[in-house]
Amino acid sequence: MRIITPDDGYQYFFGYYDLQPFDSTESRHLCHRVRFMDRLPGPDDRAELGEIDLRTGRFEPFAGTTAWNFQQGAMLRRFHGDGAVLYNVRDEGTPSGFAAEIRLCGTGRTVRIPAPAADVSQDGRHLLSVNFSRIFDFRPGYGYAGRPDPHRDENAPADDGVFLADTDTGAVRLLVSYDRIRREFPQPPYSDGKLLVNHITFNPAGDRFLFLLRNFPEPGARGWKTQLLVSDLEGNLTRLTDYCLNSHYYWLNDREILIVSSARTEENGFALWRMDAVTGEKTRLPEPNPAFDIHCIPSPDGRWIIGDSYPGAGNPTRSLWLIDTERGVMTEPVRAKTVIPPVVDIRCDLHVRWSPSGRYLSFDSTHTGRRTVVLLEREELTEREETLLL
Repeated sequence: MRIITPDDGYQYFFGYYDLQPFDSTESRHLCHRVRFMDRLPGPDDRAELGEIDLRTGRFEPFAGTTAWNFQQGAMLRRFHGDGAVLYNVRDEGTPSGFAAEIRLCGTGRTVRIPAPAADVSQDGRHLLSVNFSRIFDFRPGYGYAGRPDPHRDENAPADDGVFLADTDTGAVRLLVSYDRIRREFPQPPYSDGKLLVNHITFNPAGDRFLFLLRNFPEPGARGWKTQLLVSDLEGNLTRLTDYCLNSHYYWLNDREILIVSSARTEENGFALWRMDAVTGEKTRLPEPNPAFDIHCIPSPDGRWIIGDSYPGAGNPTRSLWLIDTERGVMTEPVRAKTVIPPVVDIRCDLHVRWSPSGRYLSFDSTHTGRRTVVLLEREELTEREETLLL
């Protein structure tokens, strides 16, 4: 286990647990580099984007952006293999004020899509986009600062929602509107409030996508809950759950997901479920099943499920939890100290991620007092009998 980012006064992080930072050779790792970690980024704060050479430890920058946050960065990711990377940028020439940029690694040439990426299909053909200004008003740690939401005072606007872009032509169209979702899937009182689409991802085939629909919390009243919806590329929607505690999820295959959920509106406890994203049929995973929220992600071979949890009350640490689905055993191989930030949306979740082969994992951490990226080998986790304290 080693820190792969330089100790040069900068703050380093990758981003979300369901994005792939490794190249196919597992010798290079994508990364963000910024100058601070103690406040929300503003519209003029720049993040450098680059790769860590895992053989030399050098950070090699290739671009910069002012469209980023501490939870998901600039949505930086590999694009359709090793030949390109995709990330979001600020662009006042687009309707939203943001755009997605695709950089060809061999030539450095860039292609710009006039909508910011929330996700992109594995074949690189389609891009999903949402209103990052609306997300910023809901949870600043997941949106972008500096661009007021034109629909701020509308609960369910008819001209905002989920957008689909063709990466070849750059054409962008509104596929599913908030107004339509509210009309087709009402569940008062949640659906009567201001609505938000968040955490939207394609299945591996790229022929359908899943997203969370949340209501903005109202001060002094109810908090927010989440519907789980799935759509094909024509906008045909299916509701998989009512408003309940739906949280982190991951596509297991083209049809099934792994999700942390309460499964029902009236329930307040979490569990891991396997769910059919066509019918909504769900099965609670057998024990050991964590009764708390984790960023859950299976290993490429399907045997292991790893996730990271949040600090408990009075306990400023974050843990990695590893489930061996063959033996039915859950362990806590790593527990890391974490900086408790002045603003919750700039916290550093571990967001643990597998490499393509499953040999390595990486996670973001502040156990040294600064933001770093940590690399470890799978065997170091699967054979560990005691918790390693960082």
